[in-house]
Amino acid sequence: MSTKLEASVFPKLLSVDTNINAIIIGLITIGLVTILTVMSYSFEDISRRKKKRSYDIVLGLTEGAVVVISMILVQHIFKSLNAGSSANWFYATTQMTLLLYSLYTMKNAVIEFVNIIAPLYIFGHHLFEGNLSFNIIFVLALIAMAITVSYIAHNKNNLLNDEWKYMALQIIYGGIWWLIIWPLYRFTLLEAVYILIGFVIYMALIRYVARWVRDSFNNYNDMSEKVNYDELTGVRNRANFDDVSAEVYKVYSRDKDVPLTMAMFDIDHFKQFNDNYGHMAGDKVLHHVASDFERQLFKKTTRGQLFRYGGEEFVIIFRGLTDQDAVGIIKEIQTEFISQPLEYNGNELSIRISFGVSQLQPSDRNIDDLFKRVDHYLYESKESGRDRITVEDETFTFG
Repeated sequence: MSTKLEASVFPKLLSVDTNINAIIIGLITIGLVTILTVMSYSFEDISRRKKKRSYDIVLGLTEGAVVVISMILVQHIFKSLNAGSSANWFYATTQMTLLLYSLYTMKNAVIEFVNIIAPLYIFGHHLFEGNLSFNIIFVLALIAMAITVSYIAHNKNNLLNDEWKYMALQIIYGGIWWLIIWPLYRFTLLEAVYILIGFVIYMALIRYVARWVRDSFNNYNDMSEKVNYDELTGVRNRANFDDVSAEVYKVYSRDKDVPLTMAMFDIDHFKQFNDNYGHMAGDKVLHHVASDFERQLFKKTTRGQLFRYGGEEFVIIFRGLTDQDAVGIIKEIQTEFISQPLEYNGNELSIRISFGVSQLQPSDRNIDDLFKRVDHYLYESKESGRDRITVEDETFTFG
């Protein structure tokens, strides 16, 4: 392989074959960027909901693996388009784009590591083919790359909000890459300038596509949130409960060996909060109950889903748990809930809750039969003096 950047680089840019290859690679790159974007936002959502270190580690390793697979895929595609050779400036630009984009998009240390070792993977096998001075340049460039990658990873939000800083770091990143591969291509300074300009333009196009994908993803999430989540409390809403409850009934009514339990609760004397402290206080109480209960529920089990049914009424669906399992969880949450009263405008608001709990029975013809029974048990708790829980027609105080 020649040690100079192909003398025909710029004439070849005008050739039909090269333009077709560029279009193919460009479309493939856009496809990979789309996959990386959707995966990154999906994983962020999973991480935000699960809030577990083990999930973050697995998701980070998966993201790193997908980026590496993308690079290998691009390498094989270039080889198939270029008679078995990947020694091409456009190939290096594509790899640079994928790596830099993943560094800005994905928020984990694995991607930093992939960015730092990528030059070794792509061009490291040429390290001992040149003379010692070229090897020294390669090693120094790798060190500069590690520093640059670390800076971008820890300042990405600031860089993404400042176009000039973003472009400056992109040029530095690209310049280091070309310094790494210079011993292979030996391009001139003018050619390096042209190539860096091409990289900036290419990255801008990719960033535009990625931004469109990201905005579409955010718009979908916003729409989903408005349709499925209650605006005041942030928990799932009545419409989502109707959909979910119908689906879980179909599944659990067929499998009699796996239990399904429903609980319904509302806030005792809720009207008094509005009457005594104003409607803002009532909203605060609703938000406090929903957010605190959902947080505690998630800590106790991953099998419970909380919904705001309406007003001060909430419903919980426990999948795979008996009524006694659900009662045990509810009592633990109630104890912690009472120990952390809501403070509002200097007042300590004492919030009490009444519950109705029942398990799906073979005689239940639909989810409404279970819901009506749970609603009736809640009414019994209220009629028995409130701050109580009624399970299968038996009422108990929380004490």
